[in-house]
Amino acid sequence: MKLELNRRRFLRLLGTVSAAFGLRSEARATQQPTPAPPPLARIPSNSWVKQTVNRKDVVAIQVKPYAWLDEGIDRLLDNLQQKANVNTVFAFTYLSDPTDIVTGAIPLPDHGTFGAGKPPATGGAYYDYDQKYFRNTTLRNFRSPDDHYFNVIAAVGPKMKARGMDFFAFDYNNTSARMMRFIPGFTQVAEIDVYGRRTDSACWNHPDYRAHLTGKVESCLAQYPDQVAGMAWGCERMGPLDNMIGGGWATVGISCFCPFCCAKARDRGISTERARQGFIQLDTLFRSAQNHERPTDGCFVSFWRTILQYPETLSWQAMWTDSYHEVRAQLFGTAKALAPKKPFGFHIVQNVTFSPFYSASEDYAKIANYADFIKIATYNNAGGGRMAGFITRLCSTVFADVTPRDLLPVYYSMMNYEEKSFDGIAKDGLSVDYLARETKRALAGTGGSVQIYPGVDIDVPVQPGQNRTTPESVRAEMEAAFGAGAHGVVLSREYTEMWLANLAAAGDASRTIFAGK
Repeated sequence: MKLELNRRRFLRLLGTVSAAFGLRSEARATQQPTPAPPPLARIPSNSWVKQTVNRKDVVAIQVKPYAWLDEGIDRLLDNLQQKANVNTVFAFTYLSDPTDIVTGAIPLPDHGTFGAGKPPATGGAYYDYDQKYFRNTTLRNFRSPDDHYFNVIAAVGPKMKARGMDFFAFDYNNTSARMMRFIPGFTQVAEIDVYGRRTDSACWNHPDYRAHLTGKVESCLAQYPDQVAGMAWGCERMGPLDNMIGGGWATVGISCFCPFCCAKARDRGISTERARQGFIQLDTLFRSAQNHERPTDGCFVSFWRTILQYPETLSWQAMWTDSYHEVRAQLFGTAKALAPKKPFGFHIVQNVTFSPFYSASEDYAKIANYADFIKIATYNNAGGGRMAGFITRLCSTVFADVTPRDLLPVYYSMMNYEEKSFDGIAKDGLSVDYLARETKRALAGTGGSVQIYPGVDIDVPVQPGQNRTTPESVRAEMEAAFGAGAHGVVLSREYTEMWLANLAAAGDASRTIFAGK
């Protein structure tokens, strides 16, 4: 009876929160006007006609730059083609966080040296680019010196094309303090948090950063038209409320309050000062909750009372999300203007499958307007520990009134999951049903207008004692993904983490599935 009462109570509360994320504040221009910054780069119109040519039955894999030299390009491609039946490679052409496998209690796979004896990776662009594509930005000097300035496009692209495989440039733009040190001027485009501190994440509304991102797309597609068959773009970041409530591993920071964001807020009629006050009150509340200091009315009531008092916090979250959509739409428009037949799509962080808040922001229906394909991080084995961590985070912030085990049944009902107990998912991971459901949700959300590629978990790192990937589990994932209607899969996270037996299991499964069509 107690559990059922908790379920009813929290379903009502969660429904209220979900509805709240659609609110917009009324104009409250209490701050003094400040000089307007230069206008942002214009977003290309959708005047182009999408003529994308998508490969049928995609089996893609993500490969980091050093792996090609570590094992040899031909040997690596032999493994991908002969064992894994891969026909498309998402080759990292840019890395902001190039740290590779974390060694320790988990054994390393049975191929490659994992960069043994190498100096730490620097990151940046792993290809040569013409400076003309970056004439509108100060962020021009970001060529990686790693592996003697290895050019992954020039070295790998032609060899893949000769094999009938597709080389996709993977522009991966995660947050990284390393980039602040490595790229001259990067600090100046970084977000500013509610306390006035620079973060290590670039601001979507800074014109220099937008021009930098656009230049990377232009340089890959225009400078390497014969080698690059398509592009994947990824960034695992979330807005300020997502970061506060249950972000955790992707990004942190109550941001952004730079002059460009404040000017954009002013244009929308949002009071910057009231947004600041609301976020600071929420931050104080959540810090107290993490110290097990319960407010008189409880944490959720106090959270909701603050939101009602300062609806500008929701408007600021919506503005951050809208800016993220704008940037991706701009990059897609740039790509289509240059190469309308080449696929351009997006990697989406796994929190879209965990968080009702982030899922509401990362709306598949919106992304479908500016994507040829969507790759979802549906890593079911590693996802169990990640989901448990997310729920724990929720129960230390907005739902600090209850324990993770109390919240879990309500959470499953809300997210349409049928998984194990809290301890079970942390130890054993999630079922392949999770992967199938998320694939179907993405297909429904996009209305079938874009290709959906779920990420198949092959040795995504987990903590010692947690369940490990097996050939049997890989085959089950492949069957679940294609059985749910996926247009293809991306073997994930990346090649250097994977055991050859598990790669071979993916290849065997795809050959069987395709033969039966």
